[in-house]
Amino acid sequence: MKLYKRNNAALNAEPEFEPGHGEERDSTAEKRIPKDLDQLGALAIELLNDKNLEVSKVRPFFWSLVEAYVDRFQLYPFDVSKALFSHLELNDYPKDQMEKLVKQLESQYEKAHGRPLRKSAGPIERKDMMDEEMERLRDSLKYAAMVDKIE
Repeated sequence: MKLYKRNNAALNAEPEFEPGHGEERDSTAEKRIPKDLDQLGALAIELLNDKNLEVSKVRPFFWSLVEAYVDRFQLYPFDVSKALFSHLELNDYPKDQMEKLVKQLESQYEKAHGRPLRKSAGPIERKDMMDEEMERLRDSLKYAAMVDKIE
């Protein structure tokens, strides 16, 4: 969000011919210019409570504020873990999204620390292999039983 600053160096005759020129102006626009962060926050809350406001307009505004904050202070203006869990809670902890997040975290952990987060997944893989082998044995026994009945 860029603030518009009037170019005072340019000649501007408009104010000279406006009604009430010379009188002290008391416009609502001038009163609404925030003087500090508290006033800016109050104004932002007022604008956010507008029923006609669309998310598509608000999201980029907030993202630019977060980016500016991170650039300035080198940290997020909120607890990222708490925000993540709040997001998951709002969506009733969707299974697919949580599995994807866990895989991403494990991958990033391994890249950063040079070893997997969990101990070897060997027993799980061996169990899966045993299940597959048992399934093949069952299938072959069923086939043998069918062949025996036919003969």
